Parts: sequence; structure tokens; C-alpha cells
Amino acid sequence: MKNAIIILYVFALFACNSNLAIKQNADTIVSIVPKSSEKEVIKRDSQIQGNTSDSKIFNQCDPNCVWQYHYPFADSSYVFAIQNCAEEFIDKGKTARIYFGIDKGLTDKIIWTKNIYIQPNGSGTIKYDDYNNDGVKDMLVFKETGARGSNEFYYLFLVNSKKHQLTMVQGFDDIVNPIYNKKHQVVVAYGMAGKNYYSIYKISKANKAEKIGESFEDDFNSDEDMLDNKIAQILKTDEQ
Repeated sequence: MKNAIIILYVFALFACNSNLAIKQNADTIVSIVPKSSEKEVIKRDSQIQGNTSDSKIFNQCDPNCVWQYHYPFADSSYVFAIQNCAEEFIDKGKTARIYFGIDKGLTDKIIWTKNIYIQPNGSGTIKYDDYNNDGVKDMLVFKETGARGSNEFYYLFLVNSKKHQLTMVQGFDDIVNPIYNKKHQVVVAYGMAGKNYYSIYKISKANKAEKIGESFEDDFNSDEDMLDNKIAQILKTDEQ
């Protein structure tokens, strides 16, 4: 066991001191060796490095975690990063740390960071779709599945391409299988269990996912016209 740990450490040390760096412009899982070969290797029994402003966070060598880098704007200096680790390296119940900031080369400017839970085999899968009807595709980060994989949950980040902002929608990760309904400008949830149910949500001006009305059973085989009528009725009742 001791020999295995030594071999693993030597491998990490070699990777961290290599001059090879792999970085892609498209959203991808990125294996990074830092630009500076002098960066100290993170030992397995150490905590994750902190994120003080103007330090180097992105593209660091981290044998404890897997990094993913995503570029939500045309200006690729803005970076959304997911640091997938294990619970013992972050907070209890959290398996990943997400960062939004600017890669300035030798230093980074971290705008915000947050510890979240991501199902270990989910790897922080990213999807894009417009959830606030502004014509800009927002970013969905996979959280976990339920009901034997039939139900999926995501974190939602609203993308403001003009101001270069990413805003996390509170409570969105509790919405099962979310789909944006452009006609009614609501988020439709569809939970699959013994019986399947629809729920309707709106994203408030305070960037919170708020449920509207009561959930209703899909006893109409997801007929689009009937679903449209039910959503319209819920919204009408909510306005009264």
C-alpha cells in the first residue's frame, strides 16, 4: 500500500512539472498542467487551495480533483470552472466547487465561487437553453438523478452576455426534468414515479425558482393541447 502511494505521488509530481498543457476553446473536460512549473504539488492529505483574489486558481495542477472549464461568452477570458473532488476535500455533503472568474494569465480574478453537490458519476455535464426568454442560452449544470435515472436535476445559471454575468437561480436544482415553455414563459417540471406529475415554476426577478399552483397528474398522456390548457389555467388563477 505504501509503495502504491509513493508511485501515485511521483506520477502527480511528474505531471505537475511537465510543460505540456491541454486547453480547448469548446466546453470540455480539460487536463491542465500549470504554466509555471514551480507551483507546489497538492498533497492528498491537504485541503483544496483557497481562492483569494488575484491568485492562480484556473489551470492549476490538482491530483485530488478533476477540473472542467467552460466559456459562456465570446470573450474566452471569462471562465466557469467545476472542480470535481470528493466530500472530504470540501464541505460535508458537497463534492464540487464551482468558480466564475477571469483568467488573466499569471493571475486570476475570481468573481464568485460556491461549493455544491454533483453526483459523482455525473461529472458536471453542461447543457444550454434559454430559461428567461431573452434570446440568450443559459447554462445548466447537471446535479444528480433520481428514480433510477429517470429524473434529472440541474443547477441553472442565467447568462448575461452584455454584462458578462452568470447568475445562479436559487431553488432551481429542486426542479425535476425541467423544460422551458416559451409560450407561457414558465419552467415545466415532469416527475416520473409510480404516477407522473407536472409542476409549473416561474423564475422571479430575485432569481428564485417559485412554484405556481399545485402539481397535477399526467393522466392525459402528455397531450400537448391539454397540457397547454392546464398551464394557462394555473397562470390565470395565479393572477387573480
